[in-house]
Amino acid sequence: MKAKQKNIRIFELEVEEEAHFFDYMEKNIVLLKDYFLLINGELTPKMRDYLEEMGTCFKETKKCNLKFTSKSDSGQKHDIIEKEKSQAPQEVIKYIEVEKEYEDGAHTLLFEKPIRSGEEIIHDGDITIFGRVNSAAKVLCEGNVEVYGCIDGLVQCDGQYMIAKELGKGYIVFNGDILDKELFDGKLKKITRSDIGPVVKDIF
Repeated sequence: MKAKQKNIRIFELEVEEEAHFFDYMEKNIVLLKDYFLLINGELTPKMRDYLEEMGTCFKETKKCNLKFTSKSDSGQKHDIIEKEKSQAPQEVIKYIEVEKEYEDGAHTLLFEKPIRSGEEIIHDGDITIFGRVNSAAKVLCEGNVEVYGCIDGLVQCDGQYMIAKELGKGYIVFNGDILDKELFDGKLKKITRSDIGPVVKDIF
């Protein structure tokens, strides 16, 4: 017998009404099926059957004794977006075109090309991408993110702000919140944090 400690990516879903649950899942199932889901609220048999049919891993919060830390109370990376380090995909971007060093030791990755489908970027500083993020590409960042091309893949930002222009078939997860596609109309947007959640505003 062998035991290994692993870090997993988790979303906690607060469920109030069954209808809202299905609306949310249908819109975000492509993203959420890759996460472990904690269900906070009443999980009906219909909801349970749906989750099992979609092949998701889930557990009701009230049946767990797990302890979680957040970015605000621990200063560590947000649990929602933590990468499963022991099962990293084979193709992880290691080459960068420009790297800037700052006084605090953090640095910015600058990509002047598209992020190809299947590629994955994991970084603890800031990331700037002038090209598009193609379908099935992933950008996981603990710092601030700027993407000036269309986002058809997944961009997860744990920083203070994010700049984005066009959200196509992909997803933006900002500090644990999945942003609605309707918030993006092709104009340059700045996304910041507030006490009530993400705030999306036009830059110009």
